[in-house]
Amino acid sequence: MSGLGQKLTRIGVFYDGNFFRLVSNHYLHSHPRQARISLAGLHHFVRHRVALEEGQDPRLCQVVDAHYFRGRLRAQEADERNLLLAERSFEDVLMREGITTHYLPMGPQGEKGIDVWLALEAFELALHKRFDVLVLIACDGDFVPLLRKLATLGTRTMLLGWNFTVSEPGRDDRETRTAQSLVDEATYPVLMHQLIDQQAGRGDALVDGLFLRGEPRPERSAVAEAPTADTAPWTQAACSAAWCRT
Repeated sequence: MSGLGQKLTRIGVFYDGNFFRLVSNHYLHSHPRQARISLAGLHHFVRHRVALEEGQDPRLCQVVDAHYFRGRLRAQEADERNLLLAERSFEDVLMREGITTHYLPMGPQGEKGIDVWLALEAFELALHKRFDVLVLIACDGDFVPLLRKLATLGTRTMLLGWNFTVSEPGRDDRETRTAQSLVDEATYPVLMHQLIDQQAGRGDALVDGLFLRGEPRPERSAVAEAPTADTAPWTQAACSAAWCRT
């Protein structure tokens, strides 16, 4: 397919960092894949999935902006918990992939305000940079108003959602689910856990490319193990955000 005379499809990608950490940890520790999510592979998948949904040549679908939002421990506290190197290593990965980071201090109640910041930044950038498609990697139903506001701009939305069970030693299993209201609101909802499991063993290059392979790399060991439920000062209120409301 020739791209001559065709318009570029501009894609913005926005990560709920805590949700992405849970997803990546799940595939490393609890899933047969036994591998972390590759950010480069995820963006490659996004380009091709947007192209499929938009009836476009993947070469004309480009990620022009990507942003990662998360609460973060103070440097001294992270160092005391032996988490500072892992956090810094993952920041190197984000920087290498051209992903802009946004952090708020982690308080006694866990992450506070980071979802609001993500929503405000996503809407403002969609308005000024005129994304054709905004990709949201999140699970919380609180992002529904964001998707509705983006629709008023004519920005189409793709949701990458996952449902899975988190198993941790010494703790009850916890189910993480993407809010159905969020799925219903997205222009292009993609339930990634279903897609990944359906393509297992079929040699799907796009799906296989979602995971890191080969020799360990900084990305493999550093997709933000910190803070975990065992190391962060979680309360019931904080957990409601971490495990997502339906």
